[in-house]
Amino acid sequence: MYKQTSDYVFTGEPPGKKRQLFGVSAVTLLLLVASLAGYVFIGYFLSREDFILFASVYLVLFAAYIYFLNQDSWHRQNINEHLSGKEHSPETTAILLNRKSGLKLLLNAAILFRLLFLFSIPSLSEDYLRFIWDGALWIKGVNPYSVLPSMHLLSITKQDPYLLNLYAGMNSPGYFSVYPPVCQFTFALAVKLFPADMRGSVIVLHLICIAAEAGTIYLLQKILSHFNLPKKNVLLYALNPLIIIELGGNIHFEAVMIFFIVLAAYMFIQYEKRSDRMLQEFKHSRKTGYREFVFSAIAFALAIGTKLIPLIFLPFLIWRLRWKRSIFYFSIIALSLFILFLPFLNPSLISQFSSSVNLYFQKFEFNAGIFYLIREAGFHWKGHDVIQTAGPWLASITFFCILLLTATEKNPSWNKFFLSMQWALTIYLMLSTTVHPWYITTLVMLSVITGYRYPVIWSLLIAFTYAAYQTTPYQEQLWLVALEYGAVITVLLIEIYNWRKMQSV
Repeated sequence: MYKQTSDYVFTGEPPGKKRQLFGVSAVTLLLLVASLAGYVFIGYFLSREDFILFASVYLVLFAAYIYFLNQDSWHRQNINEHLSGKEHSPETTAILLNRKSGLKLLLNAAILFRLLFLFSIPSLSEDYLRFIWDGALWIKGVNPYSVLPSMHLLSITKQDPYLLNLYAGMNSPGYFSVYPPVCQFTFALAVKLFPADMRGSVIVLHLICIAAEAGTIYLLQKILSHFNLPKKNVLLYALNPLIIIELGGNIHFEAVMIFFIVLAAYMFIQYEKRSDRMLQEFKHSRKTGYREFVFSAIAFALAIGTKLIPLIFLPFLIWRLRWKRSIFYFSIIALSLFILFLPFLNPSLISQFSSSVNLYFQKFEFNAGIFYLIREAGFHWKGHDVIQTAGPWLASITFFCILLLTATEKNPSWNKFFLSMQWALTIYLMLSTTVHPWYITTLVMLSVITGYRYPVIWSLLIAFTYAAYQTTPYQEQLWLVALEYGAVITVLLIEIYNWRKMQSV
């Protein structure tokens, strides 16, 4: 069930009279300018080792974000007074008239904040180096899934200075690429347009991620309107500093994945609306156009083809589509994925790709909540890190929990699909051995529809995991990890309790 949402994004009291400039308060304009400066600083002047500076700027950005979310929370009272015929001042009338333009201003600011990163080189992540490396290999006719970067450099007779430069900064030279085909096509496009020009390739990747973000913001508004939820809830995602920095700034391809997930949902909503309309017009026939249905499945396949994480959402489609339609839907997804992987097929593709995915569960550790407790128990009882056994077990428990959620869903419907995805992703992240800041961006997007706010709290606290990079080699601050997960789980439990209490009334 969705949480009941009102016109409020966060609670807030009506502020006193504020000086208005072009229909917007001076404080809002000031915070917009401060946010602009903050994003420029992070994009162009920040070093990842300067954690104190990053944390300070991020707190300012998040404070401005909360202010923007609260900015309209008191308009409901003014609207109700207006509709009830009560007397209201010219100032109130002006606020009512400017409300829509105020939302438009904030949405335009959200796009502008992302565009500020267009010419920047990501300062908080080196993943873009592997993106360009994979693209450069494919342009040269080398399958990026078939060779390790270190092996490739040893196998070529003439060293390529450009590849050597990329290799020097890469954080995963000993692993096969784990980026699915949609990412690989994008990487290759960036290198094709700007061969041997890292900055040019990065600009292309920025443009693609920013375009995907703009599409997500647009489609989320459409979905909010369909579910009769306030359109301004989209600001939870559009203005969230973590989203802007990680997807617009650090060019993580969760931006593209999220767009395709939202597009798949939107197209299926359109299909359902069209089906209902045709059933009303032609009650004797159940045959409707499947264009939106097919487009939805293709979009879902593209989401999986960008990041594998949407695979955990597939079980929730079975009851919603019923068996016949789900077989058709999954067949389209499977065929689309086969076509996407076709250019990379070779006898060793599955084993090489799987080996890198398995490493994720058996070797990588970062910002893991529950796993770190298990790891400490392992050190106590076994005398060593138990990730090689605990990682796969946690993955199996995640899979079992998702199947259990699927089996126990009551009255599954498409509008509850967002909530099911939220719970599945929350379980996955809580039990994962690696949770980087950009991993929770999808959770923030889902909160726009579901009404839960613990992902927003998480988006604040997870940014402080960058404290680990103050030293080389990096060293996590476990007290920050404990604070992060303790606060998120507390807020989550409070929200579940409040929801259950509301349902029992």
